[in-house]
Amino acid sequence: MSKSAIFTPIRTAFLARTPREQALLAGLAVLLSLTVLWFGVLAPALNWRSEAVQRYASAAEGYETILVQAARYRALSEGAVNVADQEPLRTLADRTARERGLSISRVQPLEDGRLGVWLEQADADAMMGWLNTLSREHGVSAVRVSVDRESDARVRAQLTLSRAGGAS
Repeated sequence: MSKSAIFTPIRTAFLARTPREQALLAGLAVLLSLTVLWFGVLAPALNWRSEAVQRYASAAEGYETILVQAARYRALSEGAVNVADQEPLRTLADRTARERGLSISRVQPLEDGRLGVWLEQADADAMMGWLNTLSREHGVSAVRVSVDRESDARVRAQLTLSRAGGAS
């Protein structure tokens, strides 16, 4: 089918109209074309750019917040380390876990004095309290954490614990 076969009936119908109707139809076609151009091309392109600028500003603000919080955390954790605490990390982790009602299912010493710890069917709140106690009172931080939810309040966790300064 050629172009002329498609447009011939349209052109015939257009030429059958009065000059006033032709002017109105031409104005309607221009208005319709401008509307499609604006809403189909220009507005999405302009909105994309402004939304990208907003996303960038939000990400930069979030990044700055993270940097400030990380510096604050480092300052707090350095001040919280009990230098007199010479208890081995493995013993410390086991003792504090039992105090929180947690049962460590597996422990694996790692390089640089770090300790791999596995918890099965642990209470999520007790585990978070245990990690908080280790961090605040003993200068031990979880450098890698993998947590899977077992039920509403129970989790299975794999943790890598490290004492500030790398001492075991």
